[in-house]
Amino acid sequence: MAQTSTFRFLQFSDVLLDSKLTHAGSSPGGWAPGNRALPRQERADRAREILEATINAFSLAAQENVDAVLIPGGLWDNVTVTAFTVNTIIEAAASLSHIPIYIAPGHRDFFSRSSLYSNDMLEARALKIWPDNVHIFSHEHFTCHPHPTRDDVAFTGRAFSKNSRRTERILSSQLPRSNNANALIHIGVFAGTLESHPSHLAILNSQQVQKPAIYPFSESELASQGLTYSAVGHLKEAFQITDENDRLIGAYSGCLAGGTFEEQGERFAILGQIEVDADDPHNPRIELYPQQLDPRRMMLVTVDVSGLDDQDIASEVLAALEEAGINIEADIITVNIEGRHKPGANPRETIESMSRDFYYLQVCDNTRPDYLAERMDERTTEWKFIESLLEMKTRVEMQKGVPLGSDSLAGVPGADLSGRTIEDALYYGLDSLKQKKVTVKNVG
Repeated sequence: MAQTSTFRFLQFSDVLLDSKLTHAGSSPGGWAPGNRALPRQERADRAREILEATINAFSLAAQENVDAVLIPGGLWDNVTVTAFTVNTIIEAAASLSHIPIYIAPGHRDFFSRSSLYSNDMLEARALKIWPDNVHIFSHEHFTCHPHPTRDDVAFTGRAFSKNSRRTERILSSQLPRSNNANALIHIGVFAGTLESHPSHLAILNSQQVQKPAIYPFSESELASQGLTYSAVGHLKEAFQITDENDRLIGAYSGCLAGGTFEEQGERFAILGQIEVDADDPHNPRIELYPQQLDPRRMMLVTVDVSGLDDQDIASEVLAALEEAGINIEADIITVNIEGRHKPGANPRETIESMSRDFYYLQVCDNTRPDYLAERMDERTTEWKFIESLLEMKTRVEMQKGVPLGSDSLAGVPGADLSGRTIEDALYYGLDSLKQKKVTVKNVG
């Protein structure tokens, strides 16, 4: 009867403990909500909760008695991580004394002699050192490391370093393999950019300025390495990597817990199991189970309030939140409102008045009153004001090459005066004339 090896693991990455959590994020359609980072106190609370989720991951590993914990990059932010957080993580790792932990430092937590992955630096700062069950890959090139108690399992990984050439194709050459003939299961642990990953493709297809991909690789390059499974980090969205025969060869777990609106929705660790028969080692059976370890989600919902008054706006927002599956008692929510509402309505105040029933709710108001739908006497001051501002807006957008009739809310970069600025002036002026007050919004 053929020998069967079973390997169970917990994988998580891209936690970025103690990062500033100030990235604004964007909607699935590419809309950026401006400075929609959480307020200072909420960021501090969220950072504490993300640390708790990380401790929950170690606790789950102990509860499931896995054979190894895999952390392919992004455990913390080197620039902002605190001694308290590092000590907490080291204590959590030490509590799994019988379970080996493999860490491949990534882009933001790169390895260097001055980083807190170095025991010398930890000792110099009078901090706890890493326990014996933790192996930290410390070289830019791939190295092999055996499992401490199982000769049928071996790990191949590498680290980012401060001086890494981060645009090289990380899997362009053959990786080293364990020379242990008994090793049936070969696990890769590293951070890099899968070129076909949906989040990477979304960036390529967007209007954003393109930066070179960090350590790019393809499915075929990974498949050619002959690894049983690869735990990959660096990208925030979970994704399973398959070869040309649709066989699972690796996965991103995505970030463990969201702290900005760039990290929306449910976030997971991966509990995995691999079975390999000695007679057929190239056809492993791999099963991955997502494990949600953080009770909160960062959720952004966009609602079009065109033609609505305050009462209808409240109903429309509640319906949108329900449709999105929002948990108002736990989720951290931004409601982005768009469109042209009825004059006299105040969407921001209407929605913010609902916030007492929510754990956290903020509003990003990108609406306009629908003033221009009204019939106006061309002899009035209002009409002359509108006519002059619209003519100015047309001249500016023609000079900038913006198609006439396009939505100037997208902005015209690179100019002190843009169609967007003029449109803001138009609507703020009409607010003053009609409402006798100006409501400042997230535009302009």
